[in-house]
Amino acid sequence: MEAVLKIKSSEFTDELISKIKALLSVSKDSEVTISITDKASPGILRDESREEYFSRLDKSIDDFEKGNVVSFSGDSFEQFVKHISQE
Repeated sequence: MEAVLKIKSSEFTDELISKIKALLSVSKDSEVTISITDKASPGILRDESREEYFSRLDKSIDDFEKGNVVSFSGDSFEQFVKHISQE
C-alpha cells in the first residue's frame, strides 16, 4: 500500500502519529518517509484565491455528476488493507 499524506506542520500532532502507527500495524515491513518542503503545495493545502477555490469546487462537482468518483465502505477498505498486507 502506498499513501501520500500532505499536512501542515501545525497538524503534525501526537494524535496523527498514533493514527499512522495504527494504520501501519497491519504490516510487518513498513516504511515511512517524511519530506519537508518550503515550496507551495499544488494540492489542497496551498493558498488559493477565492476564484481558484470555486473553480476547483465546480470541477469537483462536475466530476461527481459525471460519475468520475471512487467510493468504498469502511468494511471494503479494511478488507483491502488485509489483502495487501498478506502480499
